Amino acid sequence: MCSDCFGDEDLLVGAAGATFPPEQLAAAARRIETDMCGELVPSQAWRIYFGAASGAVGWREMERMARCVEAARVLLSLEGHTSQ
Repeated sequence: MCSDCFGDEDLLVGAAGATFPPEQLAAAARRIETDMCGELVPSQAWRIYFGAASGAVGWREMERMARCVEAARVLLSLEGHTSQ
């Protein structure tokens, strides 16, 4: 995702201001997604979302990834993962 849409700090900040490594946040979000109903978001869309690739992401995929990332922030905070 380009920084014009979301800054890095917006993507990585979790509960109580904790930040998580992008790889850890992405892995947790993708694990959460596998438990959700519906079609999985393509890997390329995840790469775009986390800034590893450029391109366009459909609205359905964008909403689904945003929900997964928000849930991942909460999960990582509850699990006591250390922040950067």
